[in-house]
Amino acid sequence: MFSVKKPTEMLSEEHREVLGKLDEIEQLIGRLDKRDEVVDPLKRLAAFFSSDFWVHFTKEEEALFPEMEKFIPRNAGPIGAMLAEHEDLRKTNRELQSELARYFAGTDTAETGAAIRHYGTDFVTVLRDHIDKEDNILFRIADMHLTNGQNAVISEKFEQITTAKV
Repeated sequence: MFSVKKPTEMLSEEHREVLGKLDEIEQLIGRLDKRDEVVDPLKRLAAFFSSDFWVHFTKEEEALFPEMEKFIPRNAGPIGAMLAEHEDLRKTNRELQSELARYFAGTDTAETGAAIRHYGTDFVTVLRDHIDKEDNILFRIADMHLTNGQNAVISEKFEQITTAKV
């Protein structure tokens, strides 16, 4: 029998991919002094976290959360906490991307390296914790309450969001 994945399962699969990329960032920012070895992989990761990654947040914010709001208030509890963390992560990413641009251009200083390590470590730590909360709290709540019809609506919106990105 054919089974369709729940939206939360799709998001959790994306989380696993992101966690691997966070491990890579963590390793690379510890080796900034080895520019020849780290520039290309860092550029690939910076590109992912400057655009493709945010499609995931859009799926949550525009598809999952609106359906969950039918049984959990948006500005309170886990949805409100996740939205606040999304904004914090966006801000930290902007700072990290700015410092990485200096590093890639070769106009960096010791302060740039320190800033990359600071923002990179913060981004990695907060996003790992965020993913854990979503996978182990938010998505479990969603799975307990979302109907098959709501899951179908969310999945359709996921498809629209993904298609719009391409």
